Amino acid sequence: MNRLFPALILVLILSPACKKTTNNPKWERTYGKGKAMFIDATADSGLISCGEIENLPYLIKLDRKKNKVADYKYVDPGVYNAAWSNGNISIATGSSKGKMLISCLDDTCNVLWDTTFTASFEINYSTVSYLGNGNLLAIASGKMDSVFTLITGLYCVWFNTAGTIKAKTEIKESSYMLANQIAADNSGNLFIAMTRKNAGSESKATVIKYDNLFRKIWETELYNNPNFGASALGITLDNSGNIYVTGKTELPSVSGQVDNSFVVSLSSAGSIRWKEYLENTNSGISVKIDTDGHLLNLNQNCMILYSLNSNTGSTDGLSRTFDACDSKNTTSYGWSLDLNYDRYLLIVGSNGGRFYICQKPPLSYTQGNN
Repeated sequence: MNRLFPALILVLILSPACKKTTNNPKWERTYGKGKAMFIDATADSGLISCGEIENLPYLIKLDRKKNKVADYKYVDPGVYNAAWSNGNISIATGSSKGKMLISCLDDTCNVLWDTTFTASFEINYSTVSYLGNGNLLAIASGKMDSVFTLITGLYCVWFNTAGTIKAKTEIKESSYMLANQIAADNSGNLFIAMTRKNAGSESKATVIKYDNLFRKIWETELYNNPNFGASALGITLDNSGNIYVTGKTELPSVSGQVDNSFVVSLSSAGSIRWKEYLENTNSGISVKIDTDGHLLNLNQNCMILYSLNSNTGSTDGLSRTFDACDSKNTTSYGWSLDLNYDRYLLIVGSNGGRFYICQKPPLSYTQGNN
């Protein structure tokens, strides 16, 4: 992996060569002081988004016309990091007062049940994956930005839509573990975009595959220069079992260090197929495969969307959410990406310190692209 490092320096000099750059017209709304950390298109052609408003966990539902159907704020400080919905109920996971938080809401955002779980370490982040047949798994961890001890790990809760807790477990290893996004395949295997940190070393970006009993099958490091940190942040799978992960690495710069966004593809066996570095002073935060097989990668600063050939990693399109936005000096940050029923792009985050949702038309491609 170290042989790739000289090529990274070129990223700071050369801009990405894209076949098409667009500044699409968009629908956008803000809903209060805070940030949206998750977006999901729902079966009724609407959407749900969650995050925090005024330091309280917050979830909102919009209909097909983007009108607000209902919303919900949890009573204690914290944040919702992820959610799942089947059209009738929505389940949001996050943290509150250092505990894992799980809330279940009906279609008008009335609380059906909610609960918190205490681990042996402070929880700052949790995500959720639907396992099928009404069963879900929530995974919680600490926060790499503020916690650098070795007493953290993963806290896992298996439960169903009725609120019945099936199992709980806490996993600790010799290094600090931060679980970011997770994905599941049709066999119940779990894939986690992970950030690790040992005492005295820089953070590392890895991907871990677990089976449905949470036994580790393999782990692959994505970036391993010992002098610079890295984090894996977003993950998705395609129909062939290939894995796509986005995140950030650190690079030297005149001012010290700068983040550089990356995206990498792995086979189902955990071997790296290809890896690309997209933009300096930015972080890859969310990835999705569209209906034509393009890989969509959301860069966090300025909410810049890259489209890549999923087979090779080459960039074939770029879409800017804002006409003028400097990634080095911005108050616009993306957190999550999804596709609507009509292939329109859904992006959420924080714009000027406010909970932000936008929708953009699909990217267009020249004939012959992936």
